[in-house]
Amino acid sequence: MSPTIRSRLAASATAFLLGFVLANYGILRVIGPDRWLWLASAIILMVTGAVGVIISDSPRRVSVWSVVGLELMIAFTLAPLVWMFTLATAPDIGTTPTAMLPQRLDWSAFGEALGDADLRGALLNSLLVSFVATVTSLAIAIPAARMLTRERSRLTSRIYLAVVTLILAPLIVLQGAIAEQLRVFGLIGWRLAPVVPMLLLTVPLATWLCVSVLRDVPWTLRDAIRVEGASTGDEFRRFVVPVIGPGLLVAAFITFVVALNDLAVGAVMMSSQSSRLLPATMLFASGDSGAGESAVMALALLLLLPTLAVLLAVPRKILLLLGRTYR
Repeated sequence: MSPTIRSRLAASATAFLLGFVLANYGILRVIGPDRWLWLASAIILMVTGAVGVIISDSPRRVSVWSVVGLELMIAFTLAPLVWMFTLATAPDIGTTPTAMLPQRLDWSAFGEALGDADLRGALLNSLLVSFVATVTSLAIAIPAARMLTRERSRLTSRIYLAVVTLILAPLIVLQGAIAEQLRVFGLIGWRLAPVVPMLLLTVPLATWLCVSVLRDVPWTLRDAIRVEGASTGDEFRRFVVPVIGPGLLVAAFITFVVALNDLAVGAVMMSSQSSRLLPATMLFASGDSGAGESAVMALALLLLLPTLAVLLAVPRKILLLLGRTYR
């Protein structure tokens, strides 16, 4: 038996056993509508196992392990989202729902989330800080990425390595020192004060993304436009906007979303209500905010909508940016 066939049979057996366990647990222990979630997951895994056995000796390059892993990843991704939706739409009766699927739909939490002063103020702060940090980062990252992609040398490779290292570094270590300096200068309560520590995250990230965008740009097309005698406006309209613009917009969106969801800066700036950011506010909302758990979950779902919309609109462009490395 070849290693490929053995691996496919092992993956198929694993998937079938997982499905069998889920089916028995759902039938014996789960009551109500949630039982259908367990049975649906069990059926998908057991069918995957059966198909894996059928194609075990097929010459096609199919990894059953990858299929099983994708199914488990989808399950572990959708389960928290379904639970968030259940919490957001549960009637306010003072108790936490016990079922995964919502029993009754109550949309009042969405209005409460946008009407709560603390959450609304933190949301506006986060949007403003993330926008300013993204614009500032792109202003720095685009020229830097242009240099890194056009000037190939040992020095540029080391600079790029430093950029990637900053992305991976635990920035919470430096956030406290920066916040202390802002406090010394009397800026800790300023609404845009979190922009300064946020740049430690957004500048390296934007530079890395812009390198991925500019590396594959056909610069010969720009040179041809210049040879034709095009003005700066023509070059911007015929080359920058259609060729570079879409990639930079996606890079800007990714940078903005990462900044909007960063918890480290918000946790450091929690001492000032005026500059408090949304992630940290949501983390402590149940303790020091008038908003309930349903309102926090509702606001979290609303924040996911723009991200999901862009992921569905330009998935290929995002995969190209996040899946490339510097060559």
